Amino acid sequence: MPSSNSDDPPQAAWSTLFFDHRRRSLIALIVVATLLVGSGVVFAGGVGFEISTFGVDSPAHEAGDRTADHFERDSQPVTQLIVRSESTDMVSKPVLVETLTLQQAIRDNPAINGTLADDQPTVGVANAVAIASDPRIAFDGNVRLETKRETLEGRTDEQIASSLGVALRSDDLSPPGQPSVASLLPREYTAGERAEAQLIVIVHDETATDAELLAAQEAVESTAETELDNLESVDSFVVGEALSVERGSQATTDSFILVGPLILLVVVGLLAVSYRDPVDVALACSGMGLVFVWLVGAMGWLGISLNQLLIAVPCLLVGLSVDYYLHVAMRYREHQATNPAWPPAVAMAAGLTGVLVAIGTTTLTTATGFLAGLASPIGVLREFSLVAAIGIGAAFVVFGLLVPALRIEVDQWLDRTDRSQPTPVTVGSLRSIKRLLDWCANTASRRPVAVVAVALLVAAGGAMGAPAVDTSTDRTQFLPEERAGWMEPLPEAIRPSDYGLREQASYLQSTFVSPSDRTVEILIEGDVTNDSVGATLQDATTTAATQPTTTSNTQATAGTPAISGPLETVNRVARENETVANRLADSDTTGDGVPNRNLTALFDAVVAADSTAANTTIYQGPDGEYDALRIEIAVDETADVRAIRADAEATAAVVDANPSLDATATGDPVVEAVQQQAVLETVVVTFLLALGVIAALLCTVFRRRHGSWSIGLVAITPVVVAIAWLLGTVWLVSLPFNAETALITAIAIGLGTDYTIHITERFAAERREVDRQTALRVAVGQTGGAVAASAVTTIAGFGLLTMTLIPTLQRFGFVTALVVGYSFVASVLVLPALLVLWDRRQTRENKNRGD
Repeated sequence: MPSSNSDDPPQAAWSTLFFDHRRRSLIALIVVATLLVGSGVVFAGGVGFEISTFGVDSPAHEAGDRTADHFERDSQPVTQLIVRSESTDMVSKPVLVETLTLQQAIRDNPAINGTLADDQPTVGVANAVAIASDPRIAFDGNVRLETKRETLEGRTDEQIASSLGVALRSDDLSPPGQPSVASLLPREYTAGERAEAQLIVIVHDETATDAELLAAQEAVESTAETELDNLESVDSFVVGEALSVERGSQATTDSFILVGPLILLVVVGLLAVSYRDPVDVALACSGMGLVFVWLVGAMGWLGISLNQLLIAVPCLLVGLSVDYYLHVAMRYREHQATNPAWPPAVAMAAGLTGVLVAIGTTTLTTATGFLAGLASPIGVLREFSLVAAIGIGAAFVVFGLLVPALRIEVDQWLDRTDRSQPTPVTVGSLRSIKRLLDWCANTASRRPVAVVAVALLVAAGGAMGAPAVDTSTDRTQFLPEERAGWMEPLPEAIRPSDYGLREQASYLQSTFVSPSDRTVEILIEGDVTNDSVGATLQDATTTAATQPTTTSNTQATAGTPAISGPLETVNRVARENETVANRLADSDTTGDGVPNRNLTALFDAVVAADSTAANTTIYQGPDGEYDALRIEIAVDETADVRAIRADAEATAAVVDANPSLDATATGDPVVEAVQQQAVLETVVVTFLLALGVIAALLCTVFRRRHGSWSIGLVAITPVVVAIAWLLGTVWLVSLPFNAETALITAIAIGLGTDYTIHITERFAAERREVDRQTALRVAVGQTGGAVAASAVTTIAGFGLLTMTLIPTLQRFGFVTALVVGYSFVASVLVLPALLVLWDRRQTRENKNRGD
């Protein structure tokens, strides 16, 4: 029980805020601040439930942006239509004929036609088989699909099978720049076998808007369903960027229509069980609403839109708000029970005197844990960190100041000073909770060394598994999943649609070879017309050709590395243009085919002869000067992105060795490797930063409060132990670190110290008045009860996120619920054992000093 003297009201200077007119002024001030901050919602750019993506600040990303701005590349968006069957041969005559009919229907659809590229807007296996079956139609240029369909209808099954074999062996039957026939069929497919699927590629014009592409992809989906309806056991699905973004947003909305009310119901139910008082439940719910007003308003002022990852912040704030008010309400009740003569304002001031320092310290440590994410190079994590910290600050203002003041007003208005009815019990007084917490306190008190030893042993095992946790930036991990079976019986109004984008994207990646080559790029800037540049480009090409990750382009001669740069462009144009050939000869004084002078004149000739070809590797700025060059290297599709990045950077280093040039490796594989490194850096840096800052903060606070900095280290040790348990579990369940889990160590420190600060502060305060065993029993039994209620509410809220269709939220919900559970166990079992050992040491030191 609290050690307060019932005859002496609290004397803390700040407690006067909760008396008379000052309390009402405080309420008015916070209400005005809420209106001002909340008004930022009018500046919000809308709710953007877009699929979470990485935005990493790095030279590779910046170079990629400049490369896209400077050079002409194949940037036509495509829609991929997968047609598959478990029983029907997808290269049989009826299927091939039907896919040509489908392509014609796609081209004729008004919603699709306006977005299509002018040349060869649809590409499929049947197109190439028709040409292989009758090569004469290839001479007619852009052959009508009807002609190809009639050709196939006139062939036997054996002739079609033979023509398919020819098409697989010849890349000439694919339109220039379009995927080969082999890439439109499953990996390792051999002519004569049954094909389980085939791929139809719809090529759009690069000027098509996102809205037009979305309408077109939805039309492709419905057209395919209609046209393929007469093929038995055949189904289809569409993969397209615009469709993925739209369905991702829809899936997020559907998930929260289902899970949102569940979270609300569970949280309110747990609040009712915890508070056992409708006034406290109503105040807690109202306070959470005000915290959300602050959160959404601040996001509006900052111009931050809601995305999949930021949706987790409200769940986090619910748990923290519940925690704050539980400690306030329970300590208020304790003083009301032990000091029945005190009016509500005095009892609340006394309660806050004991708990507000802990809440304030918790706010600082939790916010610091999240703000450590600002050191991450990943943009979405920096946004998440900032928004979470703002929400945590709002929770302190609302539940540390406003709601306690409102509680006094309500109690006075209801005249609840009449104690004819027993005060509702605190959470720690509930029989089941009390039994558990008493066991924890007794075990920690009797066997502290054993408890700490076991905890550290398990933590050591978890820490050993941490280096084996992989990092991932696979975008398919962010796509919505198929609807779970338990959702089928739900009413249609709340039943999510069946999206399955993640499964579809995974099927596409695992079944088909990528239609286009995987490439990296070397962006070269500086004095790119210097006489030494030609030799440097030749050395870079030689280096790239010998790198183990460099491969042959599907359109190149077999065995020839697929490297395209300024020298290759010059030589290709020179073979077709005499003026360029003469300029090249004039620029090459050594006769080795590498220009070593007058590069400006040479590039001018290439641009004049074929500006389109030139602009793929040579950039001429608005002022007519040549500012940049580009080398493109095809790389092995199966190679690890880290190896690809290392090889690309080795090639860039050859160019960098020229003092006139600056080279940067970029391209999707390099960027992906940079993203993976950014995730790992985020995990390590945020952990060390949060741990260091919070440890220093706790040591300072406890030194000023209780004259001992070492108890601050005691308070943070269980949190580190819980993180080690978490890392071991993440490794055991093979959960990679990615965008939403990269911050989990910093989050764990922030949330974990919330629990340990309250228990440590209560123990240290009680220990000044009573013996060790009593202080431990009060700290764990009373404050630990509030911690237990808070932990259960937070776990329930985050646990329900695993029921959504969004893998991002599923992973974040699972990992956060796990770390909250581990933090609770560490706080009520490991921390008390450490406090016992710390107190024994303090007692020995005091005796040795003669105190």
